[in-house]
Amino acid sequence: MSTFGWSLTGALLLALSLPPLGVYPLAWIGLVPLIARWAHRRPSVDYIRELYALLLTTSCCVGFWLLFNPDAQTAALGGVSLFIVPLPLVAAFGLANLVKERLGIFPGLASLAFNVVAAEFLTLSMGISVPWLLLGHTQADAVEFIQMADVGGVLLLSLWVLLLNGTAFLALPRSGQPGERYGERGASMAVFTALVALPVAYGSVRTAQADVPAGFTTVGIVQPGVAPGTWDRQTATVKVDHLASLSDDILAPALPVGDSTAPAIAPTPPVGLLIWPQMSLPFMGTDQGERQLYDRLQRWAGARGVSLLAGAQTAGDGVERGRRAPKPGDLANSAILIRPGKPMVRYDQMRSVPFADAKSAAGTDRVLFQADGAEIATTVGFESIFGDHVRQFTADGADLIVVLSRNDLWGRSAGLYQHLQFTRLRAIESRRAVVLSTVSGISALIHPTGEIEEIAGWMDQDVEPIQVPTYRGSTYYVRHGDWLGRWALVLGLIYNLGAIGLTIFAPELVGIRKPGTRPAARPAY
Repeated sequence: MSTFGWSLTGALLLALSLPPLGVYPLAWIGLVPLIARWAHRRPSVDYIRELYALLLTTSCCVGFWLLFNPDAQTAALGGVSLFIVPLPLVAAFGLANLVKERLGIFPGLASLAFNVVAAEFLTLSMGISVPWLLLGHTQADAVEFIQMADVGGVLLLSLWVLLLNGTAFLALPRSGQPGERYGERGASMAVFTALVALPVAYGSVRTAQADVPAGFTTVGIVQPGVAPGTWDRQTATVKVDHLASLSDDILAPALPVGDSTAPAIAPTPPVGLLIWPQMSLPFMGTDQGERQLYDRLQRWAGARGVSLLAGAQTAGDGVERGRRAPKPGDLANSAILIRPGKPMVRYDQMRSVPFADAKSAAGTDRVLFQADGAEIATTVGFESIFGDHVRQFTADGADLIVVLSRNDLWGRSAGLYQHLQFTRLRAIESRRAVVLSTVSGISALIHPTGEIEEIAGWMDQDVEPIQVPTYRGSTYYVRHGDWLGRWALVLGLIYNLGAIGLTIFAPELVGIRKPGTRPAARPAY
């Protein structure tokens, strides 16, 4: 097989390592063919095109589900975004190729490590791309290996995957040379083995020293189990009545039939917090309609002595509201908390994934909800993909994380499972329990060690009371966020500019050959 064929194989291995298949060990060697091709090729536009085509293959295999959105325009934009996803990795490899060509393979590999981590950091920070193709995400299923995410988040996992691939590449036999440097290859194999063993050792120690819960809160997760198209066509009254009726199944089984607003009788079990999924409460069009809906829910919750955390569509404070609803772009994805006898509290989504979230984020302030003795951080939609954003809620004092989602919009697709697995990293990073609430599935409780407890599967109509532990401890990642990405960005700029600058202004310091001399033979990999 040609080196390009091997590179294509590597791109496919990366795709297979990501959820839903999640064959994560493939990512440990999936980049090796791409690195070998990178070592063989000189910097050129043709190489950039070739690399882009290879990574576009991975992007399409991983994110093809974006095309399944029922809205044709959103699906088309999602397809366009697949062409953007490979660009950060292409830029990282391209810049490292310049350094490699001027200084050699080892400086080039160092540049590649800096560049990839910095590129992923910018992808997460700037929100200009779908952050699915992070190397760290390939390890989302590897619970034994990813406990170190509480130190450096998903970017530390990406660096770890890069180091595994780099040492595996250096362990390859080098053809075209008389004899083999077994010592160098043996050292690379030893480093590879150590890199595999160290995260497992850390995870064993960390999970053995797991924090003791500060308390427990009884949560009722309501999953209506309605098909996405049907749910979107239902009126506000039908949605609210359906959710209230399901909630009464666990709050007050003895309620009179057909009366979902009557006073509760001996609520059993004692659920302190009900959770309804994203966009459960549509915007009513006018201030009066909105007040009537929330007043009704206030009475309903007060009669049952329970707090309600629900996803809602809301209009911003500066949006003019009259007899007709604002334009769709004026509405925000929000979470609201309704408590008996207390004012309603609202949080507007602050981070969104382009072409995946239904609306662009409009929120500007983090809000912690206080209910049933817990300080609750709430994220809406795909907001839970951004680890540095979520950890700031924990730094503010959150002891429980709730994710309100509508990932069912794409049907039972790969995106459903990818979102669930990537959200697992938020639990490990912060060492908090995470409750994921969806309309059609999958609703789940994710423990601080990353174990996923499925509450309701795809298209299950279920209302489940669960005891959720709350935690008060802190982690290095919660305190410092994406520190690795910031360092990689700064040091990478200095390293790359310094390396290229030396070859231009002081070539004799780095052993650059003089003009007219014959270049040394390029080793083949």
